[in-house]
Amino acid sequence: MHPTIYCSVTALVLIVTTVVQADALSEIARTIEGKTHRASSGLFDPESNQDAYHIGPGETVTLTTLPGPGEIRHMWFTLAGRDRRYPRALVLRMYWDGAETPSVETPIGDFFAAGNGMRANVTSLPIQVTSYGRALNCYWRMPFRQTARIALTNEGAYPLTVYWQFDWIGLPRVPDDMLYFHARYRQEFPAQPFAPYVIFDGRGEGHYVGTVFSIQCSYGSWFGESDDRFYIDGETEPSIVGTGCEDFFNDAWNLRLFSNANTGVTIKEANGEDCRFTAYRWHTQAPVIFRQALKVDIERRSFAEVTNPKTQQRELHDFKYRPDFCSSVAFWYQETIAEPFDRFPSYAERVNPEIFLETSDLASEIKIAPGVTAASRSNRVCNLKRALYVDNSRIGGWFEVPCRVDRQGQYSISVFQCLYRTGGIWKVTLQGPAGPILLDRALDFYDPYLAWAENRPENMLYGTWFEKKVGIHALTPGDYVFRFECVGSNPLARASDSDQPGRDCRLDGISLRRFPWDDLYGQMQRYLVQEEKLFGDRIDQARQLVTALDGAVRRFREDTGQYPSDLGELLARPPRFSSAKGKWPYAAEIPTDPWSQHYRYQCPGRFNPEGFDVYSVHGNSRDPSQWIGNWPDPFHFQGALEAEQLEIKSMSDQVTVSKQELTIPSTPPLSGGQLLFVRLRQEGDSISLALPRSVTPGRYSLRVRLVTSRDYGIVRLSFNGTPLGEPVDGYASAIDARFIMLGPVEGKGEAGTLTLQAVGRNPRSTGYRAGIDAVVLTPIR
Repeated sequence: MHPTIYCSVTALVLIVTTVVQADALSEIARTIEGKTHRASSGLFDPESNQDAYHIGPGETVTLTTLPGPGEIRHMWFTLAGRDRRYPRALVLRMYWDGAETPSVETPIGDFFAAGNGMRANVTSLPIQVTSYGRALNCYWRMPFRQTARIALTNEGAYPLTVYWQFDWIGLPRVPDDMLYFHARYRQEFPAQPFAPYVIFDGRGEGHYVGTVFSIQCSYGSWFGESDDRFYIDGETEPSIVGTGCEDFFNDAWNLRLFSNANTGVTIKEANGEDCRFTAYRWHTQAPVIFRQALKVDIERRSFAEVTNPKTQQRELHDFKYRPDFCSSVAFWYQETIAEPFDRFPSYAERVNPEIFLETSDLASEIKIAPGVTAASRSNRVCNLKRALYVDNSRIGGWFEVPCRVDRQGQYSISVFQCLYRTGGIWKVTLQGPAGPILLDRALDFYDPYLAWAENRPENMLYGTWFEKKVGIHALTPGDYVFRFECVGSNPLARASDSDQPGRDCRLDGISLRRFPWDDLYGQMQRYLVQEEKLFGDRIDQARQLVTALDGAVRRFREDTGQYPSDLGELLARPPRFSSAKGKWPYAAEIPTDPWSQHYRYQCPGRFNPEGFDVYSVHGNSRDPSQWIGNWPDPFHFQGALEAEQLEIKSMSDQVTVSKQELTIPSTPPLSGGQLLFVRLRQEGDSISLALPRSVTPGRYSLRVRLVTSRDYGIVRLSFNGTPLGEPVDGYASAIDARFIMLGPVEGKGEAGTLTLQAVGRNPRSTGYRAGIDAVVLTPIR
């Protein structure tokens, strides 16, 4: 496990019965009703030190049943066992007021903000963990009326030793508006494609106060582009939307280890395949209030990198659904005992299959080079407080740890180092049926954390526990040997009681976790095929409904003489049409689009200025070029003359033109997807464009859509030699487009001429250039 340092936070927590955080120091300066109690694993027995519970494999033990009314103020646990993944093996359940449904049901490690069966230190307001993740403290307030029952279930294969203390207050009464504390675990191994990962989905009245979220990555690259969403009281579109996974946990630009009062990242390995991550966010400062229901989910789309087995080249895919292994604990308070919203998975489903070599137990089986010794010795930070001590004084000294693999597959291999001031640098190789696999050329066992004040004096005596991952490797069944060979020493390492270089090794264990995917590249190719079909079907579905809604709006107007003010008027006769002879309903229903967003309606339209727009934003409200609406695709204005297609009648010397394709932020995008870019060089330069002879004689309202940019000038527009309107400043700090209304013009039998002339320049502009998207002539009747 990566050792971490956190800033010290000294805080007392008061969460009142409405779970509004307040200053705990103010409470202790007033009279407090009730009587203080502690339930614990210890007994008042001065001649005994037997203060632990021992929970066997498959055994459930009720630790205590507390009489109410009361409130739990603090819980403490410390645990030990042979099973390295005991934080996932041991399940905490808490029952309020005789309920058969547990309000708290979660692996104990995840409850204390460390997922994937790992351990971590945490320094937050409601959860505080120290001692390399072994001293677990909880300060969530947990009131109850009648009873509180707390139970632990050991779902692992080995016994667990549990020490525990619960500090609680017996109360004369609890408020009528008391809310019950809840914490529930769920997982998707792997997360399902084309859908978000659901963290919480509950019914009732209360408020949401926290999330612990864990990932074990499948694909390489960055996993954290996923936005969080909160759907309150039955919303079909969330009223709370985030901007990314790292943003939800209040970090930015990737994630790194930190722990503070309200947010933190307790586990974060390097981005890539099998990257493990856990973060927490407490909403005690701003709880999410719900009256009827709440759904909390997070996208599972981001970058995804895979290796092509034929070329060995890495291929990066952008914003794809990732089949990562996701797990979470939702924390909330509710007026009633909540029902479970998902099946609680078994221990075998919660962890990867794993081969763990307890090297301290294998001391007698380990082969060693002459002059090297290997023995099992006491070490407080290692599992079961023992480690393999290898004493070595020379480069080239070696030792070998045997291993047996029975199942073929990809294995993520970790060396659990016990770092110490005498540790050397060791080359690690795995030798097996297919030949040697180099795991690490120079694995340093020196302890660089000696200066960390929080580890003193412990690391001076016992060393620091550190998990070093050495890659994912394909293994076939057979016998293997991990060979460690000393190749040097850290410049700071010194042998015990000597000025000679330190070349020892202290080893806590070796892990071979079965990686869940054997063929990531093939999985990605199958996913891409599925994505193309699914997304194509979604687009077709959206187009069909847009066409149906467009027809309904047109029928509405034919019957009533007016456009509807919103799509809802298609479903029921609005008061303003109480006497109209319309044919309601004009639409049987208006569902959300395939991206779970509402269809949009605007009248007069921006795409169809003479009518109305009805459209789906295609899951991306900021990219109009992707929207699916009742306009031509690719988009062009109805009746528009595309400027890039007009004949150039004349232009000044040195003026040049070209067609450009640009994406602009305004709605709609460029008509026809292009503009005519005109390089006017100086004041007085001009260009004249001939309108096609097909324009019918008559009176027209003339509009020109001009593009704006930081190097555009001020232009005057003329039609058939007559200036129209005021000069137009084309400067803007970013590329955009806007319509210029030039008023009525007379279309004659011959083609008209539109002229642009540079007449000045905004002081902030860097040039005189101009851009023309389209010319629109609307007949005046």
